[in-house]
Amino acid sequence: MQTPSRKPVFAWKRQPINDRRPVLRLASGERRWDVRLVGLISRNRFLVTHPADDGRLVFVKEGDAFHVSTFDGAVISAFDSTVLRVVLGEAPGLELSLPAQDLRRRETVRKVRRAMVTLPCSLRFGTTDNALRAGFTGDLSEQGAQVAIERPLPAGIDAVDMSVRIQVFGEPVTVQVRAAIRSSAPDPRLDVVATLLGLQFVDMDPTLRLSLSLYVRERLLAEADDVFATIR
Repeated sequence: MQTPSRKPVFAWKRQPINDRRPVLRLASGERRWDVRLVGLISRNRFLVTHPADDGRLVFVKEGDAFHVSTFDGAVISAFDSTVLRVVLGEAPGLELSLPAQDLRRRETVRKVRRAMVTLPCSLRFGTTDNALRAGFTGDLSEQGAQVAIERPLPAGIDAVDMSVRIQVFGEPVTVQVRAAIRSSAPDPRLDVVATLLGLQFVDMDPTLRLSLSLYVRERLLAEADDVFATIR
């Protein structure tokens, strides 16, 4: 007797981060490049990796101007900068000017930062057996989450019941919360078939909110902060 083939179990992971240095975005006109912060040289200059297009270094010379911005998950920090020195060799980079604090713009675009995670979760959007989706939480805060599911939810669904298991001080805690769907889009990676949902939690139990807040804060300790906020 032939055994019926089983459908592969949905699996999803965040895009791996191979470089933990803070990401900065350089802009010149309509062109954009993401570079890494190598380090702060002094109160008014810092070093970044050299911008590249398709693996090839972009031609940059001393005196060129860039608009620099960075996002720590809650705050955008941005300012205008000038190339002070072009570093060549095995580790090419740019030495850039860091303006005084009153010349840097800081804008809060999200009330709380979200921790980057990959946690199994489930979404229920009805009472029938098939009104359930297994998924993975890609980022998480005490106010919301991004969740990856294998296929889109039925049309007209604007809220779900989310369940995810976390560890708080070494103890397992199951968070079950109602969430409004704020966005839905396919995973931008061409080799990944998944739908990404942006969720906002509603009517969360205060005890669960505290547990979630403690979990998120612990995760955020290892993540980059606004690297220019304290340089005066």
